[in-house]
Amino acid sequence: MKIVDRIIILVFTIILIFVSLGMMLSAFELIPQSYITNFVMQYYGRVEVGIIGLIFFIISIRILHPLFSKNKKPNAIVQETSLGQVQLSLVAIDALVKKVVIQTRGVKELKSDLEVSEDGLRVVLEVIVTPDINIPELTEELQEQISEYLDQTTGIMVSQIEILVDNIAQDSNLRVE
Repeated sequence: MKIVDRIIILVFTIILIFVSLGMMLSAFELIPQSYITNFVMQYYGRVEVGIIGLIFFIISIRILHPLFSKNKKPNAIVQETSLGQVQLSLVAIDALVKKVVIQTRGVKELKSDLEVSEDGLRVVLEVIVTPDINIPELTEELQEQISEYLDQTTGIMVSQIEILVDNIAQDSNLRVE
């Protein structure tokens, strides 16, 4: 969510809090009816109030639009063949990525995320590595192996592979003296 959207939602929430407080106070007759009548009559028929109402209406539609739009992330990659269409789910592709990474020496733990865009498949990895490993060599090896393996097994060309070395695994056999 963009910062502008957050600010708009914050302002709308604050306005809604004041409106709801006013409604509760009037429901329990804590605000005299004459105050409410005078307040409404003061703004009745004014063009400025109509313009502010229109602005609030447009902003409300802007806030609600993402809730009803069908802009879902794809959960499969579609490949066309001479006999028809083949869909590879991101779950299946993720399993292949994890298989490659787990078999690589030096990787202890792994989290992965796949994103499909117009550029192709983007693989994002968070790994925890062993302390005795050369990290630049490991990450380059992982990128090459994942790209080659996915190309060989699925025919999918990977557009980008991002690797975050999240932590270094602590060897339980090491002792501090």
